[in-house]
Amino acid sequence: MTENISYKDNIEAKKWEVELTGEIDIFNSEDVKAALLEMLSEKEQDVHIDCSALSYIDSTGLSALVAILKKVKAYSGEVTLKNLLPNVFKVIKITNLDKLFIIEGDGNG
Repeated sequence: MTENISYKDNIEAKKWEVELTGEIDIFNSEDVKAALLEMLSEKEQDVHIDCSALSYIDSTGLSALVAILKKVKAYSGEVTLKNLLPNVFKVIKITNLDKLFIIEGDGNG
């Protein structure tokens, strides 16, 4: 698993709890995507992604998140992004992805 992601199955809440850290960019976005897809192959359920330690995301990182969203939507699940730092929230908002993902918090970290 890549060092930029950790996850656990919250059995009681029936969701994956994911934490993204550092930077998700062209150098590691495929690894992040692969880890998340592997997670979803274990169990199809909602995904809650804590972004409080995610300092940067580029278009390839966004693409990885959108791929996960498509996979989760295929079985009527939801993906929530929470604790977005202002710069990451800005990228999500500029690309209108705030209309596709559930966003928890106001983008102030």
